[in-house]
Amino acid sequence: MRVTFLGTGSPIPDGSRAGPATLVQAGGINLRFDYGRGVLMRLAAAGVPTSAMLHLQLLTHLHSDHVTDFNDVVTTRWVTSPVDSPLPVVGPPGTAAFAERTVETLAADIGWRRMHHDDLE
Repeated sequence: MRVTFLGTGSPIPDGSRAGPATLVQAGGINLRFDYGRGVLMRLAAAGVPTSAMLHLQLLTHLHSDHVTDFNDVVTTRWVTSPVDSPLPVVGPPGTAAFAERTVETLAADIGWRRMHHDDLE
């Protein structure tokens, strides 16, 4: 098993620390805990270039510093694998509603990309 701390920051921006996120790799499975600020750049640096390569994503709790880049993860997963590929997210009570509201806010962007990027279909 390999554990990589992708970020250990707090809600206060810090140029030397990304927001809270952890990658756990075991038996060919990639698990990510939390979506702190800068998580996708840290994943790329850890050799997991897209959220499509993650098997399960877990939220420890719904504080803003732990979910701030969730919309970036959703968008990047869709852009890098636009086929029907649900984002598997597990977390505390309220996680499903949080995820649904986030996807709703991205509806216009997804529509625009489908209209203007044939390569995403």
